[in-house]
Amino acid sequence: MKFKLSVLLFLVLFSVAMVSYPQRSEQDIAIQQELINKINQSPRNPEYRFELAMEFAATGWIELGWDQLKLVPTLEKNYQDIVFKKYSAILASDPQNWQAHFRLAFAYYFMDEKEKAIESFKKVLEIYPDHVWSMGLIALLYGEQKNHGECIAWTKKGLAINNDATALHFLLGQAYYETGNYFGVLGETLSVGRLKSIEAKYRPIPPIGIEP
Repeated sequence: MKFKLSVLLFLVLFSVAMVSYPQRSEQDIAIQQELINKINQSPRNPEYRFELAMEFAATGWIELGWDQLKLVPTLEKNYQDIVFKKYSAILASDPQNWQAHFRLAFAYYFMDEKEKAIESFKKVLEIYPDHVWSMGLIALLYGEQKNHGECIAWTKKGLAINNDATALHFLLGQAYYETGNYFGVLGETLSVGRLKSIEAKYRPIPPIGIEP
C-alpha cells in the first residue's frame, strides 16, 4: 500500500478526538478493545491492524488510527487491493453499510483515486448524516487538491455538528493559513490548544508495536 504522508495528513497526526469524552459508545470501546487484544496476541496480522485503524479513525482518534494504518504495508504489500475486494463485495449485498463505505474510501485513497474516495465518504454521510469524521476526511482530501473553498466548507459543516472536534479546528486553521486568513488561523490555534489539553485521560491505550 502506498502510504505517502502528505502535508495535510502529517498535520492531522496532531489531532485528537472530540472534547465530549468519552466520545466512543460502549459498543465502539468493546470493538476496539477486542481488536487490541487480538493484535497483542498476533501483532503481525494486517487485517487486525487495518480494522483497528478504521475503528479509531471513525471515532475521531485520527493519530492512533494512522499509527496502526502505517504498519499495514510492512505486513502485507498492496493491502488496498484486499480492502477494495472485501468491502466492494460487502456493499454489493449490503449497500447501506456505512462502515464498508468508510473503509472503501481508504482503499480508493491509497489507489490514488481521490475523487472516488470523496464519493465513498459522501456515501457514508447519506447513511449516517452526522458522521463528523467523514466530513473531516472529505475536507482533508479537498485540501490536498488545493480546493480550499470546499475544504473550509466541509470543515465548518462538521464543526456545526460538533464544535469540539479538535481535528477539524486544526484542519480549518491550515486552510485559513493557505488562504491568507491569519486572524482565522489564530482563532483555530487557540481552539486546538484549549481542546488538546484535555485529551490525555480519555485516550485509548493502543496495542503493542511490531518488532523490527
